[in-house]
Amino acid sequence: MHQVFARVSIAFITASFCTVAIAQPKTDTMKGPVTGPRSSSGPKPYHEVITSKAVTDEGLFKVHKIEDKYYFEIGDTMFGREILVVNRISKAAAGMRNGFFGYAGDQVGQNVIRFEKGPNNKIFLRNISFAEYSKDSTSPMFTAVNKSNVQPIAAAFDIKALTKDSTGNVIDITEYIGSDNDVLFFSSQIKSGMRIGSQQSDKSYIVGVRSYPLNIEINTVNIL
Repeated sequence: MHQVFARVSIAFITASFCTVAIAQPKTDTMKGPVTGPRSSSGPKPYHEVITSKAVTDEGLFKVHKIEDKYYFEIGDTMFGREILVVNRISKAAAGMRNGFFGYAGDQVGQNVIRFEKGPNNKIFLRNISFAEYSKDSTSPMFTAVNKSNVQPIAAAFDIKALTKDSTGNVIDITEYIGSDNDVLFFSSQIKSGMRIGSQQSDKSYIVGVRSYPLNIEINTVNIL
């Protein structure tokens, strides 16, 4: 059993990644019909979800903490934008190292994600792949590549509330942050290489979520 302190940074793709950033359009031109379970109830009034108990952190997204729950407030302008997620070990457990890997600071995952609105008051998180792409958006090849590379939905969230002007969407991110997933945790390749098992959810917990102007940092303790 290993105790790992993980740090996740969620940030815009910067200029140093511009080659990747232009590889895909900012909007998914081939979303296709999406179906899923209908939410039992629609968004509630904002003040009923983000109450006076909320501790709010302004930044890339607004992050609200209410008791042991964390909420992201995602503006409509953020939908369709490509966001880089980098996962690192902030503190490593004794005995988990494998050769020169397994130390504090080591990167254990990297993804590009995109948020988009779905039907039935849902927000989808898509995990973006650049394995195949066409740079020329005016060519028939671009359309053909998009049709053959619909990006997978990694997670779906109910919209808990809307802001008064309906341009901000509140989702409960707590369960996803605490879950064993490839976007915010160890990549499947790292897990396999280090022979890491599934996360023990009853012993793992969220340390904190901080929002900055260009990125969000998520700190967790994960028992493996």
